[in-house]
Formats: sequence, C-alpha cells, structure tokens
Amino acid sequence: MRKMIRLWFALACLLMTGSALAVQVSRIGVLSFQSKPETLAQWMPTAQALSQQLPQYRFEIVPLNYEELDAAVQAASIDFVFTNPEHYAVLRGQYGLRPMATLNLLIDGQVIDQFGSVIFTRSDSGIAKLEDVHAKRVAAVGANSLGGYLMAADLFRQHDIALLSGNQVSLVFTGVPHSLVVQRVLSGQSQVGIVRTGVLERLQAQGQLDMRTLQVLNARSVKGFPLLLSTDLYPEWPWAAIQHPPGELVKAVTLALLQIRSGTKAALAGGYHGFSTPADYTPVEELMRRLKVYPGLQERAILTVLWDDHQGTIALVALLCLAAGLGLSGYLWRSNQRLRELTQLNREAQVGLEVTAAAFNSEVGLFITDELTHIKRANAAVTAMLGYTQADLAGHSTHLLRGATLAKGTLRELWSTVKATGRWQGELSCRHHDGHDVPCLVTIATIHNHDAGRGGYVGSVVDISQQKKAQADIQQLAFYDPLTQLSNRRMFLGNLQLALRAATLEGTLASVMFIDLDHFKNLNDSHGHTVGDQLLQLIAQRLHVLILAPNLCARLGGDEFVVMLIGLDANETAAMEMTLHVAQSIHQTLRTPFELDAASDFGKHAQTLRYTCSASIGLALFGLVDEPLTEVLKRADVAMYKAKKDGRNLIRQYDPSAQRALDERMALSNDLNLALRDHQLKLLYQLQVDIRDEAVGAECLMRWHHPTRGLVSPVEFIPLAEDSGAIIAMGDWVVHSACETLARWAAVPALQHLMLSVNVSPRQFSEADFVERVSSILAQTGARPERLRLEVTEGIVMQDTQLVIDRMQELCAMGLSFSIDDFGTGYSSMSYIQMLPLAELKIDKAFVSDLITNHRSEAIVKAIIALGHSMNITIVSEGVETQAQKDRLLSLGCTLLQGYLISRPIECAELELMVAHQHAPSLPTTAPAESHQPTHRP
Repeated sequence: MRKMIRLWFALACLLMTGSALAVQVSRIGVLSFQSKPETLAQWMPTAQALSQQLPQYRFEIVPLNYEELDAAVQAASIDFVFTNPEHYAVLRGQYGLRPMATLNLLIDGQVIDQFGSVIFTRSDSGIAKLEDVHAKRVAAVGANSLGGYLMAADLFRQHDIALLSGNQVSLVFTGVPHSLVVQRVLSGQSQVGIVRTGVLERLQAQGQLDMRTLQVLNARSVKGFPLLLSTDLYPEWPWAAIQHPPGELVKAVTLALLQIRSGTKAALAGGYHGFSTPADYTPVEELMRRLKVYPGLQERAILTVLWDDHQGTIALVALLCLAAGLGLSGYLWRSNQRLRELTQLNREAQVGLEVTAAAFNSEVGLFITDELTHIKRANAAVTAMLGYTQADLAGHSTHLLRGATLAKGTLRELWSTVKATGRWQGELSCRHHDGHDVPCLVTIATIHNHDAGRGGYVGSVVDISQQKKAQADIQQLAFYDPLTQLSNRRMFLGNLQLALRAATLEGTLASVMFIDLDHFKNLNDSHGHTVGDQLLQLIAQRLHVLILAPNLCARLGGDEFVVMLIGLDANETAAMEMTLHVAQSIHQTLRTPFELDAASDFGKHAQTLRYTCSASIGLALFGLVDEPLTEVLKRADVAMYKAKKDGRNLIRQYDPSAQRALDERMALSNDLNLALRDHQLKLLYQLQVDIRDEAVGAECLMRWHHPTRGLVSPVEFIPLAEDSGAIIAMGDWVVHSACETLARWAAVPALQHLMLSVNVSPRQFSEADFVERVSSILAQTGARPERLRLEVTEGIVMQDTQLVIDRMQELCAMGLSFSIDDFGTGYSSMSYIQMLPLAELKIDKAFVSDLITNHRSEAIVKAIIALGHSMNITIVSEGVETQAQKDRLLSLGCTLLQGYLISRPIECAELELMVAHQHAPSLPTTAPAESHQPTHRP
C-alpha cells in the first residue's frame, strides 16, 4: 500500500514539474526614467494582463536605464522593448527592432497617441515670440529628451537659434521630472522653459501652478489634441520586439496589447488608455538627423566638405566637363546612328519575347483569350490560385471563372469600359474549382494582331483574400469592442453625430441612455476579471436582443454601456415615454439573474455563480435644437449620476437642477485647488485630557474659509479633495504645520509633553512616497517624531493589508505612532487590529452621544475599552459634550477624553494659553473661542 502511495505521489510531482516547465518566460525591458521599483510597480499589472491572455507564457518586467537597455538588446537577454520614441529610433537603427504597438493616453475624454513640446515663459517676462529668446536663460529636461528638448530645439533651429551654441542662449538641463523646469522659470532662475505637453496642465490640476502666470510661446492648436502645444506632434512610446522572438509570439503579444481596455488594473497602474497599431516613427528619425543626434551619424566626408566650401568652382568645372562630354557624345551618336537603326528591330523583338516569358512565369495569374473570350492559355499562377488544370481551362469561355456572388450588371459595365478604353481594372469574385468564390483584383486589356486582323484579351488575376480579411479585422478593431462585439466609443460617437444632424433636419426626436452597472468592481474584486468579463458579454447579448437596428447599443468602456434610440415622436413627452419604456425593459432584463462560471477552490472544476445585476440608467432627449455633441452626452451622464446619487438601481431623466448641483460641485472643486495656494486653509486644535483633566495632547482639524462662501464644512470639501487628488498636498501641509508646532513646543516646558494627532486620508496614505515625505518633513522641521500621531480610518487596511502594515511599521520605526479614528463604524476586524502597530483607538462620537440613553451603545463602548486595555492600547472617547457622558466614560475605564465639554476647536495660541493656565492658574485666558456650532473633522 505504501509503495502505491509513493508511486502516485512521484507521478503527481512529475506532472506538476512538466506543467511548470511548459510555461515560457518572456522578458520585457522597460526604460526606467523614475526609480526602478516605481517602474516595476507601474508596468507589472500590464505584464500580468499579458500572462493572463497568453497563459503559456509568463511575462516579466525588467526596469533598465538607457545604458542597461542598450546592453540588454545587444546581448538579446530580453524579448521586448518599451521605451521612448527617440531611444526606440536609436535601437531600431542599430539592432533592427520590430514595431508592435503605440501607447495611447486618455486626456479630457480624447484618446491621443502623440505628444509635443511646450515652450513657455512667465507672463511678466516681456518675451512674446521665439525671436525674443536670444540671449535669454533657457531650461530644458535633457539633451536626449524628445518632448523636453529635441522638438523645441528643432523649432528654434528653424528660427536661426541654436540652443547648444552657448553664444545665443544660456541653456541649463535640469533632468527629470519636468516640474523642475517649471520651478526654475517660476522662481526666475530661467526665463524660458521647455517641457513635454501635458506637464503644465497636470501641475495646474494638482494645485501647484496657476496658468495665468505663464505664457506659451509659438502656441499652436491642433484638431483633436486637447493640450497646450508649441511644436509639431510626434508619436507616443512604442512597444517593439527584438530580432530573436518568433513571429507567432510577437503577433500574439501585439493582439494582447491591443485588447487591454481602458479602466482595467493594467491601464490604471500604467497611466494609459490602451495601445493601438504602431505609429510611423520616421518623423522622429528625421528630427534627430536634422539635429545631428541620429545614431551612426558620422563626420562629413571629404567630398561633402569640398562641396560645401567650393560649390561655385566645382559647379563650373562640372559644367565644362558636361559640355565636353555632350560634344563627344554627339559625335559618337552620329557615327553609330546607322548601326543602331539596323539592330533596333531585332532588339525590340528579343525584349518583347523576354518580357512575355517573364510575365507568364510570374506569381501574378495571367490568361490570354481570343476575341470571343475563349481561354487560349493560362499560366501556373492562375491554375494554383483557382484550382484548375490547364486542360480544364483551355478552350473554355471565361464564364467558367465567373463567381456566384458577382453583382448584376457588373459584366455589362466591364465590357463597355473595355470596348471604350481598351482596358478595365477592378474587384471581381472568381469561381474556384471547388465551388467557392475567391475575391480577386482583375485587369483586362485588349490585344490586337495586326497581321491576322484578329484580336483578343489578356487578363491578370491577383488573389486579395488576405487583404480583404485584414480590412475586415481592422474594421472590427477600429469600430467594435473586442470583448462584447458591440459598437465601441468611436463608432457610437460617429453615429450619434449623424443622428443629431438628422433629427435636427427632420424635426424628430431621438434619445440617449447611459447604463452604468452598480457595484461591478465588487464582482471583479471577489471573483476576478474573467468572471467580470463573462457578465459584460452576457449583458451585451441581452442588449443586442432588445435594441434592434436602426437603434444602436455600444460599450463605452469598463462597465458603461450606452443606447441610442432614433426616429422617436416629435412630441417631447411622447418621445420620453417611448424611451422610458425601453429603459424599463433594459432595467428588467438586467435584473434577471446571470449564470457565471466561477473558479472553484477545490480543484480545476468550475462552479456556477448565480449573480443578480443592477444598473443606474440616465436618459436624455436630443433633436429639439442644434447643439454640440458634448451637450447631449453631458445631459445623459448627469441623469445617470443622479440615479447613482439617489441610491442606484434607478432610472432618471435629465433634470437641470441635477446639472446645477454638479456644476456647483465642480466649481467648488476648482476653488479648492487654489485654497492652499491662497492661504484659505487654517488649522484649529481640539484638546485631549486625561482622567485628571490635565492636557495630554490635541487633534489638528483643518478648516476652509472660502473668500465668497465663507466657512465651508469639511464634510463638503474633504470628499472633493479626495476625488481631485488635492487632499495629498493639503495633507502634507497639515503634517508640516503640526511638525512646526511640535518643534516650537519642544522649547516650552509646559507644552513639550503634548502629543499632536493628524488625520491621514486613505488616498494620501496610499501614495508610494508617503513615508519619504513624512520623513523629509520631520527632518526639515526638527520635530520630535514620538510626539506626532497619525490618525487613519479602518478602511485603509482594506486596500492592501500587507502593504499598509509594512508602511505603518516603517513610520513607527521612525518614532511615530498610529491611532484608528472613528473606531467601530468601519470595517472592524480583530485580525487586522492584532496585526497593526497601533497605539490608540478613538471611540466614535456616535456611540458616546447615545451612551446615557442607549444600553447597546454603552455595551459597545465598554467592549472597545476592554479591548484596548487587553491589548495595551490607549482609548480616546470623542464627542464628549456633557458631564454625564464624561462621568460614565471614566467609570467604564476610559483614560482620555475629547469633545466640546473639554474644549472646542480653537486657535493654536488659545490652546497654548489654556495649557499654560493649567500649569499656572494665575495666567488669564483672553483668546476668543470658536462658535458653538458643531464642526466636522476632515
């Protein structure tokens, strides 16, 4: 029995080893213009996406600098290369790289695969045009940066300004990132800057730049390109293969790249929209040649130097030699004219025979007929292409080759053209010997036999089946979603534009409905993207059955679908009723459960997941007035947003009030980007005391005083800051301000023992360089890290538990400590609590406010306090507003208190006076208190 078990175990190991060996590793060299860990984190999801689509391969990302990437290509230690256009031009010239795909970005809703340079200066510099740059200080990224220098250098060259000459401009290279160039110009160190397109807009969106302070030189506007621009456009980063990977692998990887969708994990991590067919990088090579930085460009040859220095003399000598040669040639021509005339006829006959023989033995199908179109002779290419033998064709009419799918009247038009012009060329379907039709490019020409007085025809046939298939594949990729086979965004927008024009001209109405699946991310996170893709395909099948031509259903991307209904009633009410009827049908069919194949945890067998889906649907009519396409889409999007806001799984019509609310939110979000720059934000401090009412610390609370709106509640502006990304800069400001306060308190005996707590948002904490930024702030301010406490929410650990733990432990190693804010209201999990390096738990004020009247709240508070005592974690009760609450909390064992009963949020100076008053009761407290109205923490 034991021998049998050992035998089966050995056999299983052998099978597993064979399976592992079947997977081939393919290495992708990626140019690392940032740190290698960041490059690896950015492109690893793309490699994982390729591995999922090609399971027989495992793709690895290899971050390399310029020199390392050159060496890897030369040594063939990698299979694929992803680098910038100028470096790709260098590698292609040296090692013959094969282009596969070009990177696409999504900017302001537009997919672009090009970029350029922006040449800018400060608005007050007095520089208005490129010619004014003479004798000025210019900052650029680097001599090999296409967008950060080379494009602009080529433009300046056209205006007779050589950037590298040294005597025309003062040029400084800052290196990456491009924001270093912007900082030099803003600070006045340089008067003109050169950056890649999109840099200025990104800095403005992050609140680090006000575009009103800058001026773009040689500003250009290119249709379909939404960014500031000063130069020509050049293609984005290419993905290429070196020489040794097999063609089948290169083709498979190319198709896999083209199928990566916008919004997927790979696209989000890589910061791109997707990939498209490879662009033409010849303009990049030409630019580099013009600037004499193209690889392999050597010093001028001696003949070139002589020509450049002595053009006039050389031209005169050449003309004299040409004249002498012409005279000699004329003499020889006259001497041999009679001989040429005698041999001309023989030469023409010989050449004609050679041409005829070569043509008939070529790869192009050729046949010759008499004047009645009976085939006299056909070459081997015709018989191989159409499956006939010479005997099958000889003597038969060309009707034998007529395809069944030939359109009526085509042959009549063909022979009319041949009789009128002597020649016809076009596409025809030819009948194969097996019975199927072959699409061919056919040319027919008339031939004349002057000696016999009779003629005939010669025809050529070229099989274009592969070209037709390639055209169909390109059409499919360009206008249809590869996952669902529905129309894609490009095709939908084109049809919507036509429908809008037709509805306006005909006086009818049409409608658009946006369909967004509710909680689709949860399905992907729980069961994987494969199951999510199944759901999208099944939804597309149901929509295809419901929405019939000429109406249109499309997938915009991710879990967003859109439906367009045309030819509705001219009455607005009736048209909306018809749209609502279709929307309700869609809503109902989506509610019908879907049967999905989900992977099982108990082997390789699949298990069925019965999944019920819901969607939020927004409706909007169009055709009443002539309006831009974007307005129609905007109304439908606002209606869909209203459906989500009202609770999801709903249908909502466009409502102007919802539009106004969205506009107000956008306006407030734009104002928020300027709040930090314009010093509209301020910090208040709320005191924390122990059981003896002695101050032990305070919590920093951010407040926004809008110049026109007044005090804006954190409940309103913090979510906006999270969505826009402004919370990162705002959070750094709070940490920096708190550290400055701690550094100042360290010199005051009455204050040096106080802790300061700072709230850290999930988005701020998830930044890759968050630990480095905190460390830098501590070093700059000189604050004692053991006096700084970072407050996080329970939801942070749900993002990536191990990453969060590692990051918290790094900060704790510096001396900082952590507190869980609003404990008990989020994703509380004892397993997370025991793994996290926590020093403090803060009981949410919702439990404290009901402590006296609700025995369940009291039980929860008691349990949290007991948990903290057992794990040696400090417990802080927030929102203490009455003496009864305070007494009860102390009786339950709570050690630290915070709330309006203790102190309202106050200015730093008032807090310092209050603490000083505790140590010296004779000191008066004169600072004004904040309003008694409730405040909210960020």
